[in-house]
Amino acid sequence: MLATYETTRNEVHAVMAKQPTQLRPDLEQVVEKIQGLKDLTESTGFLTYKTVTAILKALSPEDASVVGRALRQREAQKQPPIAQK
Repeated sequence: MLATYETTRNEVHAVMAKQPTQLRPDLEQVVEKIQGLKDLTESTGFLTYKTVTAILKALSPEDASVVGRALRQREAQKQPPIAQK
């Protein structure tokens, strides 16, 4: 989230709001479901985009953005698979 404020000289400054570190339990379940579907796609090749879209459509825009950030953070934490020789 972005908050703006104005100073005395008509300068506009933007301040980033601190993101919550803990997800609500219901959003944590959504993240787990979507991550599981992504893992299913990677391992079997089944297309799960429609299912993921249906899950995200049920959420409000704010909740969907929180879920997206959590998924992006999990992807960044994933370690690459060990290369087979």
